[in-house]
Amino acid sequence: MIELLVTSFPFVLRVMYLRWKGLPITLYNVHRALFLWFVLALIVFIAVFYYYPKSYTGIVPFRTVPVVAETGGTVTEVFVRGGDHVIVGEPLFSIENASELAKVELAERKIDEINAAIVAAHLEVDTAEAALAAAEAALKQAEITLADHQELKQRKSAAYQPSQFERAQSQRETRSAEVDAATSKLSAAKVQAEAIIPAQLESAKASLKQAQLELERTRVLSFVDGTVEQLALNVGARATPAAMSPAMVIVPDRKASQSGRIVAGFSQVSRREIYEGMAAEIACESNFNIAMNNTVLPARITRIQIPISAGQMTPSGRLMEPAERAKRGQIVAHLDLVYPEHQELLVPGSGCIVQAYTTHLKGPLEGSVTAHVIEALGIIKAVGIRIKAWLGLAAGIGLAGSGH
Repeated sequence: MIELLVTSFPFVLRVMYLRWKGLPITLYNVHRALFLWFVLALIVFIAVFYYYPKSYTGIVPFRTVPVVAETGGTVTEVFVRGGDHVIVGEPLFSIENASELAKVELAERKIDEINAAIVAAHLEVDTAEAALAAAEAALKQAEITLADHQELKQRKSAAYQPSQFERAQSQRETRSAEVDAATSKLSAAKVQAEAIIPAQLESAKASLKQAQLELERTRVLSFVDGTVEQLALNVGARATPAAMSPAMVIVPDRKASQSGRIVAGFSQVSRREIYEGMAAEIACESNFNIAMNNTVLPARITRIQIPISAGQMTPSGRLMEPAERAKRGQIVAHLDLVYPEHQELLVPGSGCIVQAYTTHLKGPLEGSVTAHVIEALGIIKAVGIRIKAWLGLAAGIGLAGSGH
């Protein structure tokens, strides 16, 4: 509409000239002006719509975190209400934990039992060491006795008796075997005290840690900072770990780098004209107001998604038919507001009109008079987005339909 008004000056001048001359206004008198009007309008339409792409699918994106129980059970306590702001680590709700408490207590008793066994094992080591010392002393005494009988035998003393000599040899062998047995028993006691029982203790500690972890899972904590929404949980209800039916939803706080982010889809034809750093304006429905205050906000394109989502192929049991992808996708662009103070005006999830402006025409027309004319035509789109904001306001309050 605005394009038609801008390009109507040849027809208007022709009509004014005919009136000034007092000539009648007929189709024959104004047909050239009408043709020139049509040509100029066509050129302006093509230039404006091609070099100034618009999107009606802009949104202020935000993400949600569904909250589910890590283990199923009956809810015993709910710590939050809908609309509450939570921080990381804050409890949300708890489920019945009698079984988990029993497992923790059993694991703790097992550790106490093993600790007592460790004390007993060390006492066993002390006993084995004492027995070894006694056996070594007896062996030493037997060796002294055997040495005395050997000396008597070598001197051929009348006091030498073969039976006593043989008895001393047998006594020595017996004491030596007792030392070997005491040594083996000491080694076994040390292995028990220093390897087997400590390993059992570590295993019991691991079991306790697992039991405590299962107990902790009965109390669901928040892993993000955000606001609790869609709380559909009450004491006595059954909490399930199914992600398809969450107990509540948390809307995380938007980071400073994301609070002024808008995502919009442009026609595939606009791919050659939109670029990173391109100037734009956004008009979000949640900001429409009768005074047009902070309704249209300046922004810039900061990133362009190269792949087109509609062309995605996912592995399945059959080959994809191209007809299933008949709907053409859009070029997705991410925009950031120019002024940080406008970030608080954006309502997460709001729908927006996005108007991009070609402020630096590239290619063969760069720097030419035609390029400057095309760049100046951006005023048409600037006026147009404000008119559409007014029309959107009228529709929203019921003056022009249902507002849908």
